[in-house]
Amino acid sequence: MGLKPIKKRRLFEEIIVAIEEYIEEEDISSGERLPSENELASLFQVSKTAVREAMSVLQANGIIEKRSGAGIFLTDLHGDTIAGRVTSNLLSQKDYREILEFRRGLEVEAAALAAVNATEEDLSAIREAQRKLLEAQTTGRLGLEEDFLFHYSIILASHNSIYKEVFDNVADKFEEGIRISKLQSSKVPGRFVEVYEEHNDILEGVKSRDPKKAADAMRNHLIKNEKKIWSNRKVKKEPL
Repeated sequence: MGLKPIKKRRLFEEIIVAIEEYIEEEDISSGERLPSENELASLFQVSKTAVREAMSVLQANGIIEKRSGAGIFLTDLHGDTIAGRVTSNLLSQKDYREILEFRRGLEVEAAALAAVNATEEDLSAIREAQRKLLEAQTTGRLGLEEDFLFHYSIILASHNSIYKEVFDNVADKFEEGIRISKLQSSKVPGRFVEVYEEHNDILEGVKSRDPKKAADAMRNHLIKNEKKIWSNRKVKKEPL
């Protein structure tokens, strides 16, 4: 059983998070100059193409200003975080609300089915995705692909072909939802530990063949994620 890979790894998102950390560490204020793209590529040990893509996103979101012959300058964020400013423009609030609702509707039941139907191969795939998520965190990456694969592994472990087909059809939007969540969580102290423990609870429910435990753990994980998202002051929940 093969896992569905993310179509395109977006290194520029890791760079955006790294730039925000650099700005905080160097105490760079609005109006001050940032390193050049070449300097950032050398600093982060990534390609100039990836840095250029990240800077284009920052410029499009009004976070930096490129002045001909002078360099790159940080603009006034008016109290926003860089990740918060970027994620507020990735999806409409209606689209994001619908993604979160879809996840609750599908993944809670998929976790319950996985507790009944998962094979040892399925359990191994879920554990491996969880291990890779921890590895991503310890190496300073967002863990987008690893988080996606953990949840996709649960869908596969349900052994319901319709669940898998539906999930595959909306995988791009699902990935975009995880992307927003990861970018926002990158600046929340302790959130990764919470997510990792919540994933462990889901895995334990599936391993113990307890559908209610697995479903409750998935529901708890998704609801906590939703509360974190809607508490962000740049993304307010719209009335139904």
